[in-house]
Amino acid sequence: MINKLVSFKKNKILPYPIHKVYKIVADVENYPSFLPWCTNITIKERKKKYIVTEVKVGFQNINEKYLCKVFLFSQKRITLDYISGPFEYLEIDWKFKEVSKNKTEVIFFCNFKFSSIILRLFTSFFLEGAIKKMVDAFEKRLNSI
Repeated sequence: MINKLVSFKKNKILPYPIHKVYKIVADVENYPSFLPWCTNITIKERKKKYIVTEVKVGFQNINEKYLCKVFLFSQKRITLDYISGPFEYLEIDWKFKEVSKNKTEVIFFCNFKFSSIILRLFTSFFLEGAIKKMVDAFEKRLNSI
């Protein structure tokens, strides 16, 4: 796990219309208010089809930031292209499929590897649980609004 690419995939059907689910994931500026370890988001550039963001994350004594381009495909998909930061590789992909008027299938996928062996060692103990907690935070956000 320390030298490998970490992959995580989760599929879930949520009892919400597709536009509501998509809106929560696309609203990157509000991530610090509900997403664990996300301490700040700065929008560097905003276009119709994408947003360039600087994401600051923190856990215990580790604070990092990374720059990424978030592509928005209206109510279908949101992808993240990594630009710079503590990762050797980072890919995030959200897909949304309408099951019915008030049900949406969400397919979340992420693939990453930290550049630093220290970060890889530190995170290897709790990584899967942390990713699951972050994905679950989006569902909790949907339930709260």
